[in-house]
Amino acid sequence: MNIQAEKIELIRLITDIHSEKIIKKVKSFITSQNNKTTVGNELSPMMQKRLEESIEDVNNGKGVKIHLDDIWK
Repeated sequence: MNIQAEKIELIRLITDIHSEKIIKKVKSFITSQNNKTTVGNELSPMMQKRLEESIEDVNNGKGVKIHLDDIWK
């Protein structure tokens, strides 16, 4: 993964967002990540396990690529 290219792509995607609500959520998420909290810490133990399994699946090539533009439809 080219982390710099990913950061640039995130910046591009963020600049295309016109919803104040979404911008606030993105900012909150990024801020919480910078404070060393993770989404996984807020999940139930069962959901944490499922998240870890999903990450492992993706790392093993079992993921499905979805273009970000398709998520925001």
